[in-house]
Amino acid sequence: MEYSSLKKDKQAGKALEQVRQVLLQVLPDITDIRISSKGHQQFLELESPYGWVRLREMSLGYQTLVVWLTDFASKLFLRYPDSPNPLEEPAIVLIDEIDLHLHPSWQRKLLGFLSGIFKNTQFIATAHSPLVVQAAGDEGANVVLLRREGDQTVVVTDVEDVRGWRVDQILTSSFYNLETARSLETEKKLERQAALLNKKKLTAKDRQELDALTLELEGQPMGSAGAEAEEEALLRQIAERLGTGTDK
Repeated sequence: MEYSSLKKDKQAGKALEQVRQVLLQVLPDITDIRISSKGHQQFLELESPYGWVRLREMSLGYQTLVVWLTDFASKLFLRYPDSPNPLEEPAIVLIDEIDLHLHPSWQRKLLGFLSGIFKNTQFIATAHSPLVVQAAGDEGANVVLLRREGDQTVVVTDVEDVRGWRVDQILTSSFYNLETARSLETEKKLERQAALLNKKKLTAKDRQELDALTLELEGQPMGSAGAEAEEEALLRQIAERLGTGTDK
């Protein structure tokens, strides 16, 4: 596109500017894009908070977005040469792991950007990120779950509606089947705390360990799907045991 625009091809110049604007909308913290040359080499540069940086020196998130978006846009211009805006013409795009290399804040916004720019494109994407699942719900996208059963992959269409859910709630839903969104180490400490609370009698050593665990865990954020009420009950139970336990 850039080469054709230099030859005074108005259509190529228009296409080049449209693609440039798409990238500026999607790429975080990028304020300008240019094609530079050094000797016989040409390269793409992005203006970032650190100044002008070559694309190949940017993170993989920037590189992958620039490459596939530019490739897709160029194909739309070839397919619909007479359209006033080829980017809004019908198309189907398959994307494997759309969240790959992307910062969490990008994952939340990307689907909205794509549906706003490519208005008549159907994107069929896979993802492992709960942030993408969350964003898909906000965008009204159809969400399906691929589940392995033996040597087969089953497509589950009757999935939970997670619109409005927190990320930790999505992680503990049927999409990911995690029992908790907490770290493994914190979970071990909670299990040990519960084991102490379930003992009929606490020794002095038990009480000391329970005190230490309770103090440590109280300083950690414990919220997760449906956990607030459980945590309040657990805290009441701890208070009761610490107040009435004996060393017999």
